[in-house]
Amino acid sequence: MMRDMFARPRGVLLVMLVLACGDDGGVTPPIDSSAAADASPAVDAAPDAPVGTFTLTSPTIIEGGTIPLTHVCTNQGGQNRSPELAWTNPPAGTQSFAVVFTDRSNNLVHSVIYDIPASATGLPADVDNVYAPPEVPGAHQTTGYDNATRGYLGPCPGSQHTYELAVYALSAPTLPNATMSTTRAAAVTAIMANDLGVATLTATHTPP
Repeated sequence: MMRDMFARPRGVLLVMLVLACGDDGGVTPPIDSSAAADASPAVDAAPDAPVGTFTLTSPTIIEGGTIPLTHVCTNQGGQNRSPELAWTNPPAGTQSFAVVFTDRSNNLVHSVIYDIPASATGLPADVDNVYAPPEVPGAHQTTGYDNATRGYLGPCPGSQHTYELAVYALSAPTLPNATMSTTRAAAVTAIMANDLGVATLTATHTPP
């Protein structure tokens, strides 16, 4: 009985000395194994893609890429077809959408389509060049930068330009006071006045 009483303290003392001494002579605190077992693993967040971000994508146009000839003016060998677009996570309270296509190299608005229903999650490719395109029921289009053609007019620059497709989430179900004669500038002003959020897609085009 007496031998057992003295043997345990020596064993405990030896373990404590081993734990307390580090290679550099410092003192390392004992590890609480129960706390380590309960600790949750760290989760790496994706700061550039937070959940809920209003986002615009296209199967044919990549952010920072080049615009394919399908969407370029016919004078430069293109087909002048509007791109397919998709958007996700619009802001709460969105009642309609508008899409504005702008040449950012000279801030020229190429086209505007608005009154897109709040239930829409994108636009189909090659929307008709008419005021009320049947592919997007309820939507309306201004004339393009030629002030004659309705709807989409593709890139047709003399040198490399940067273009932006922007989808705006609006607080109104239809663009206030907009009519068939509403200009691109007037439409953009009304869009900005009712803007809840915007998602963009930017790409370049260099003429052949």
